[in-house]
Amino acid sequence: MKPKNIIAIFKVLTTIGFYFLLCWTIVFSFFSIVNITANNPLNHSAFTSNNYKVMAFGVNKAKSLSEVVFSADKQLRYQLVENEYNVQITPSTPFGYYTMFMTLIHFLMGIFTLWTFRKILKELQLDAPFNGKIVRRLKNVAAVFVIADIVNVINNIIFNQYLHQQVPALAFKLESEVGSGFVIGAITWVVAVIYQRGVELQTYNDLTV
Repeated sequence: MKPKNIIAIFKVLTTIGFYFLLCWTIVFSFFSIVNITANNPLNHSAFTSNNYKVMAFGVNKAKSLSEVVFSADKQLRYQLVENEYNVQITPSTPFGYYTMFMTLIHFLMGIFTLWTFRKILKELQLDAPFNGKIVRRLKNVAAVFVIADIVNVINNIIFNQYLHQQVPALAFKLESEVGSGFVIGAITWVVAVIYQRGVELQTYNDLTV
């Protein structure tokens, strides 16, 4: 497949992803406001919103795991972890506002990232691929990935403190992934630096011709 066609495909995919995430953010914001204004207390109904998966470290580990089960050919085994819980936050509480705000922050960072990639693909020219604007945009994307991980770390600390205040006996800890943003951000930054060197060489060649 020709590079021009590959770039065109990526343009379409990033555009679809951008508008999908934008619409999803609007829908999320609308229903979050509806949930807040409804002011419905939590009950025994199914978990539908503001759900978070947590692990309980305050229970007896000897009772926290079910029996280990092997597959028929013994190539894998599986085990039910019983100290895993779903936690639901009431939307119309201060911490409910906080969780909605943090979710919106993540959505906005995703929208910014997809918007930036759309701009990069639009500005990318195969006959003159090195562009100073693209370098700046790549560095912005790298910064967003790193900031997203920092936000996750801070959110984990705040969330776990809240869980400890609400249910101290179970020592709940929020299950979340931290570290991938730093790695992706670092790789993107390295690509931006290499690309910047290409811009410098292209500028030098243009001046010497």
